[in-house]
Amino acid sequence: MKTPIYIQIKEKIQKEIQYKNSNDAIESERDLSKRLNASRMTVRKAIDELVEEGYLYREKNKGTFVSDKSLWKKNTSVINSEDEKLEYRLINFDVKYSIKDDVLELLGLTDNDSFSIIRAIRVVIKDRKPQNVEEFYIIRSFIDEKNINRFNKLLDLNGYLKDSTMTQKFIPITVPTQYASTLNLDINTPIIMVEGVVRKKSGTPYIYYKSYNNPKEKIIEITI
Repeated sequence: MKTPIYIQIKEKIQKEIQYKNSNDAIESERDLSKRLNASRMTVRKAIDELVEEGYLYREKNKGTFVSDKSLWKKNTSVINSEDEKLEYRLINFDVKYSIKDDVLELLGLTDNDSFSIIRAIRVVIKDRKPQNVEEFYIIRSFIDEKNINRFNKLLDLNGYLKDSTMTQKFIPITVPTQYASTLNLDINTPIIMVEGVVRKKSGTPYIYYKSYNNPKEKIIEITI
């Protein structure tokens, strides 16, 4: 079976951007369609897939650019899938959080930068059983202010990942004392903490995320 034209174009673009730097602009759809002798609709479909897969990103009124290459194919995730049985209970919400040095570094910030950090902590519950405790540290300037008190939107990682990418670390620790009772665990119970950083496809970090997972309830699955 002959390979569809848009797939052929997608593969050509994918090969070409291997030799470009992160954040370099690619040709416009018009120029690509002329050079590759294809319709703009076909070229757009190829680019749409490369954007969806994280190889490219678009900036309104500016063009299409090569995503941060260090993040290519690294969007592995243990985020809760959309599950109607999941419930969320907010434990803490602070719109002017005094950020610590380790979080500053992970978000690419310094004490000299002008920024405001939102911190939110919530428990994820399924069938009345705590699955995990999540901590969010979000640079306020990157969010839509109308969502500031709409926690289902503000803390929707899947929503952010439509236009961003997330890298994660899986760290074995003992359950933090402050979350032991929340997760119905004994102090010193071994757990897995997931630490994640969400970045724009340009590579700019804007969310730092931690998930303390209840080993009795939550199974971590990794897709590559």
